[in-house]
Amino acid sequence: MKKVVVMSDNHGQDIMLKKIKELEPTADYYIHCGDSETSRQELLQGYICVKGNNDWYLDLPKEAILDIEGLKILVTHGQYFGYFNREMAMKEMLETTQCQVLISGHTHMPMFIEEGGYYLINPGSTSLPRGGSPKSYAVLTIHQKHIECEFKQL
Repeated sequence: MKKVVVMSDNHGQDIMLKKIKELEPTADYYIHCGDSETSRQELLQGYICVKGNNDWYLDLPKEAILDIEGLKILVTHGQYFGYFNREMAMKEMLETTQCQVLISGHTHMPMFIEEGGYYLINPGSTSLPRGGSPKSYAVLTIHQKHIECEFKQL
């Protein structure tokens, strides 16, 4: 069983990078889905990070693929998924990459969908939430190819 803490879209509020680790010190993995906009890339140390559409000066990959507890997980920021048919495009990307889980940010709204053997997860935003959602991050518990997701408010 693995504990995975996921955050996204802190948009320059570097204090959130440290705060999440302080709130969740027992995580096996820390994931950042992009748009950290940090001025110091070393603050991302300890996070598996991808580049968001506002991370212009950060040298980060566009996506990352992980294997946790036998689940193949794709991490990307999410700016390339349109707002119409978004979930369908996400599932198509999972099929293309042969992953079962997509973790992304960009919309600033929490999401957890399990459908047809796929998981779509967005932790929301730790700094600039949208859609009436609170500031949030996600804690995933992954065990034997099953994911439980808890959204935590800040």
